[in-house]
Amino acid sequence: MIQYLITAVIDIVVGILAFSKKGNPAAKALALTVFSLGAWSLELYLLTVVKNVDVLNILFHITRWGMFFIPSTFAFLTWRLIGSRSHNFKNLVVIPSFIASGLLSLVNTFILPSTLREVDGVFLPNTDIIFYLFLLTFVWCFVGSIGIVFASYNSSSNREKQRLKWLFITLCVSFIGGVLGISSMPSEFYLSRFLGSITNIVFVVLLFYSTIQHNLMDFRLALSVGLSKAILLGFFIWLYFVVTSVVGDHTESVGGVLILLLFVALILEAYPRLLKWILPNAKKILAKHGYEFDQVRADTESALRNSISFSMMFEVLDYLFVKILKLNNYKILMVNQQREQIGNDANTRSTSLPFDLIDEDNSLVNYCTRQHQVLLADEMPETIRNEMEKHLSGLCFPVFSENEILAIVLVGEPTQFSYYRYDDMKIFEWLQTELEQVLNRLIRLNSMHDQLGEAKKTLSMLSLMNHYHHDIKAPFAIIDGILSNDIYDRDKQRDIVLAQVERGSKLIATMASILGGHHKRRIQSCALESLVQDCLYLFEKSFDKVEYELGGIPDIKGDAEDLKILFINLIKNAAEARRDNEDLTIKIKSWVENGNAYFCISDNGTGMTEKQLASLWEPGFSVKKFGNGIGMQAIKRIVDEHNARIAVKSEVAKGSEFTLCFFASQIVHENEDEGKTKDELAERRAANQLEKRNIQ
Repeated sequence: MIQYLITAVIDIVVGILAFSKKGNPAAKALALTVFSLGAWSLELYLLTVVKNVDVLNILFHITRWGMFFIPSTFAFLTWRLIGSRSHNFKNLVVIPSFIASGLLSLVNTFILPSTLREVDGVFLPNTDIIFYLFLLTFVWCFVGSIGIVFASYNSSSNREKQRLKWLFITLCVSFIGGVLGISSMPSEFYLSRFLGSITNIVFVVLLFYSTIQHNLMDFRLALSVGLSKAILLGFFIWLYFVVTSVVGDHTESVGGVLILLLFVALILEAYPRLLKWILPNAKKILAKHGYEFDQVRADTESALRNSISFSMMFEVLDYLFVKILKLNNYKILMVNQQREQIGNDANTRSTSLPFDLIDEDNSLVNYCTRQHQVLLADEMPETIRNEMEKHLSGLCFPVFSENEILAIVLVGEPTQFSYYRYDDMKIFEWLQTELEQVLNRLIRLNSMHDQLGEAKKTLSMLSLMNHYHHDIKAPFAIIDGILSNDIYDRDKQRDIVLAQVERGSKLIATMASILGGHHKRRIQSCALESLVQDCLYLFEKSFDKVEYELGGIPDIKGDAEDLKILFINLIKNAAEARRDNEDLTIKIKSWVENGNAYFCISDNGTGMTEKQLASLWEPGFSVKKFGNGIGMQAIKRIVDEHNARIAVKSEVAKGSEFTLCFFASQIVHENEDEGKTKDELAERRAANQLEKRNIQ
């Protein structure tokens, strides 16, 4: 009857789909079982359609191997579905049943072949010793399988019990149908459509519900793959007949053989490419909510390993959990002992990121520490299940590092299904290991970033101290020069020494406040033209000529002491740029343009080359033979701190020009003049001049 053939084809297709699930032992066992059922259905079909008893005898004994292996493959599938936990069941039922099935097949084929008798146009096998041995094997395997499922049910979790319950029902229905079939073998009822086909179909439906529905495999995804391959294979078969109809019998000519060989080569090249094109479209139709486990894992693994921050890691996990797995939410709970290691990256993230901290003594942490596996909420004790409900999670898995729990990943319920699919569970198991490496690496990277930040602060502090070290030496050098020469009278020397001592003490106080972490720059109203004239006063003997072209620029907001350091460095550099046997002239110029205040100091000294000019602001660079570049770094630092700009022009043997630009935002308006800094040095000098005139 044709229904037996249809049933056999369905069994074989289902077996191929199940067998294609790589790395899934339960699916492989399912494939063996339905292959055996398919061979038995094919045996029933042959008994009803083949009329030549000699041909039927050969085909009958070949296909009967399927019937002999039904009990052992059922036992093997049962063992896989209960988690391969019972070694006693494997040693007492599974292994011996396979040995018995193999021996029965060999003996029945080569030593004691069964005989057939014709009844109303069909053939039936006679009962013999093989028949009774097979019946014994069948009862032994099914009773053992039903018993192990019943025993496992009492010690299983709530979710596992749902699967075992349906597996128990499937085994019982299959056992009853099998006993009826075997016992009716001597009668015509053995070939009844209600016995063979219906029992087979009921078994497959129940088995699929009890296994596929409970995480064995995604049938729609497997069906899309199988259907794509079947369509492509059918197309090539049709194409083969077209080609042969054109070239004729390929054995008649060398040309025909070459054409067929070329055709086969084209098929081998085209098949993988066409399949790669067809599969995505088939999946969109039949498995629009499915995904390729291997591809998803490879893409996620690559993205996670390229993540260099927690934020990047969460972007990858967002895509995986929400877009691919279709989960309504997820969250990562870092155990509280890792708070310091996580550092600032976790604290500066957006609050929408699913990241939180959990105490070490939390009941969920203690439970996950003992389990070391992917855990479903309905498998947990009631108190822990309540904790999961607070987080709206149906599943969690711990992440360990060196036997210490690092984090717990909480996973919400699926949005498209009422259960976690088998591939989902495999993703979670893989993530449990992968996240251990990713989190440890990110924690180390974060720690390195913190250390690097501290190192940068230290280097910045050292650089700043170098600037002030150079600035502090300047007052003492000036004092030493004043006292070592008789170019000034005593009163003027006193004024200069007092001014430099005051300047040096302020710099030392500034250094101390910086080291203490509480230095604040004093922003006041500063008259640049007055400041530069006072600084030039210290070097008046160093220049042959001083030219002023002052435009009366307004006061600017700044730190007077820092600005004096800036002008002293510029004037000192100009004083040291004298050419041999040439008069040295310095020119001071100021003007206002487009609301900005400009101040220019130029000289006619040695100047700089283009290469020296390009490297002027680099740390450690100096035009002077024994210079260290700290003076130029101090100039650049003060300009930057005042939000100003500095431009430099220079030409060898013609001199250099430094132009400062203080933007309009730094200019002090008339109503801000009340806080203008008094120029104490200018006041003392004026008082000294008045005193000298009075004496005269």
